[in-house]
Parts: sequence; C-alpha cells; structure tokens
Amino acid sequence: MKTSFVSTQAIADSTRMSMIRMQGELAKASKELSSGRLADIGLGLGSRTGHAVQLRHELSQLETIRDTNGLVQSRLDTAQAALKGLLGTAEDFMGTLVAMRDGAIAGSAIKPQADLNLKELSGALNANLNGQFLFSGINTDVKPMASYEADPPSAPKLALDAAFTAEFGFAQDDPAVATVDPATMQAFLDGAYSDLFLDDAQWEGSWSDASSRNVRSRIATNELIETSANANERPFRQLAMAYTAISDLGLGELGRGASQAVVDKAIASVSEAIQGLTSVKARLGVSQNRVTAADERLSIQRDIINQQIVDLENVDPYETATKVNSLMTQVEMSYSLTARIRQLSLLKFT
Repeated sequence: MKTSFVSTQAIADSTRMSMIRMQGELAKASKELSSGRLADIGLGLGSRTGHAVQLRHELSQLETIRDTNGLVQSRLDTAQAALKGLLGTAEDFMGTLVAMRDGAIAGSAIKPQADLNLKELSGALNANLNGQFLFSGINTDVKPMASYEADPPSAPKLALDAAFTAEFGFAQDDPAVATVDPATMQAFLDGAYSDLFLDDAQWEGSWSDASSRNVRSRIATNELIETSANANERPFRQLAMAYTAISDLGLGELGRGASQAVVDKAIASVSEAIQGLTSVKARLGVSQNRVTAADERLSIQRDIINQQIVDLENVDPYETATKVNSLMTQVEMSYSLTARIRQLSLLKFT
C-alpha cells in the first residue's frame, strides 16, 4: 500500500478553493433571488438562448409600435377636434348665408364673420402637435396653410386681386363694382375664381404648402393605415372659397343680382364642404378605431410573449431561496473548518 503526504497547508488550500467556489455560487444565487431571473441567461438556457433573444426582440418591436400608436392616437384626436370646430363654424355660417339670401341680413354684416372664419380655417389647418403639423400630409415639418391678409397682402390675397382685376378691369374696392351684372359675376365665380381654389397648381401656388399624400402609420406588425388629412383636400378648399367670396368680392357694393350670385356660390361651396368634412371625420374615425383595436391585439401578444420569457428566464423563488440558505450555511461551515485547520500544529501534541 502506498501512502501520500498530505500537509496541513494542502488541506487548508483545498478548503479555501472550495469556499471560493461556494462564494461564487452564493453571489449568483443571491442575484437570481433578488432579480427573479437567471443570473447568466446564456449559461442557464444553453441551446434555448436564441429563442429567448428572439422573444425579447419581438417584445421590443411590439412596445415600439404601441408607443408609436399612442402618438398616432394623439394626432388623430387633435385633428378630429380641429375638424369638429371647422364643421360647427361651417354649419353656423350656412345658417347666416341662408338668412342673408332671404334678405334678413345685409351683406356688410356678414363680412366680419367671413373674415373670422378665414382666420379660423388657416389656424385649424396649421394646428401642430409636438412640432409636427397635422394637416400637411407627409410634409409634417411644413406649415400647410397661408393666411389671407390684406396688409401686407399675402399670396392668396394677391392671387385674388389679380384674378378680379383681370376679369373686371378694376379692384374689389372700386365703386365700379356696383356695375357688375349677374351673368358676368357668375361667369367669374364659376371660372377664374373657382380655379384659384380648385385648380391644384393655383391652390398650391398661393394657399397651400401641404403634400396631398397623407401620413401612413404602422399600427401593427402587419397593418399600415392612413392616419392624417391634408390641407389640399376638397372640403378645405371649398370652405376657403366660400369665406373668401363673402369677405373680399365687394359684396357690400355689388348690385342685388351680382351679390345674389356670390351668396349662392358661397352656399353651394359650404354645403358641399360640410359633407366633405363629415367624410374626412368619418375616415379619421375609422383610423382611430383601427388603432384602438390594434393596441388591444398588441397588448394580448405582449402578454403572451412576456409569459414565454418568464417561463424561460425566471427562477423558482422558493428553490432559489433554499439554495441561498444552503450555500450560506456551507460557507459558514467552511470558514469554521478553515480556521480549525489553520490552528493544527504538531507543537500541540508534544
């Protein structure tokens, strides 16, 4: 039989190495107990680590879309509020126009209301949220609607003045407007005047810097929808046409026939604009509903993925607590044993 030399130092070193190993395991188990997750995902899951990484990537995508949907919903809510205001103003103005046509209101009395409505229209279409304009289409960093100003004259004002002078040979504030006959005024309203608003090139050249392409937003991993309106849409042009006609076609100085033609044009434009605004509101309302429904689906998907991640990465708290207690006991025993071994000496047995 062969015997091996074992020294007190060798025994102490062996115990110390064992204690270091247990301290590492204790630190790892303590981390798992406090976080509830595996301390080392790769080491703990092995070949299943790729699946855990994929799940976390999918979860991150869902959270990003949900955050974006919150912004989209805010944009839609703000746009709907602006459209509601424009629709209410248009309906009130329609009532005033009808009363004016029946002779209950003088032309000079309605001009201030038309001026205010024009300012409200440009203000509503220039609404922005977080620095992005809501009615600019995809040009969200560009102010979409020009103001109608007389001093100094803005681009829409200059365009109307030029068209009126070219048609009649004098300006809107010239006393000669009283001589304009109804047929000539009607021809102007249906021709050069309507073109200022309904012809794309003229509208975009003087009134609008918006894009006719609306914003599209990804509200789910496989769902992309339109989530905006733009100032180039027909209802907004028709409102501008009606308000401008009453505001700046010399209504107070025109003869009865010519002024009747202007009011009838405004009534027709506002009536069509109200229908158009209702359609735009309905379209955006559908988008709002789709965003809400998408959020609900995303929440369900998020919960499912979260549960899968928990099943993969989380540890049993009771088992981990037991392991921590056991390791702490072993470490304390190791400390005690190491101290006893270091006290061993042949001098004590002489």
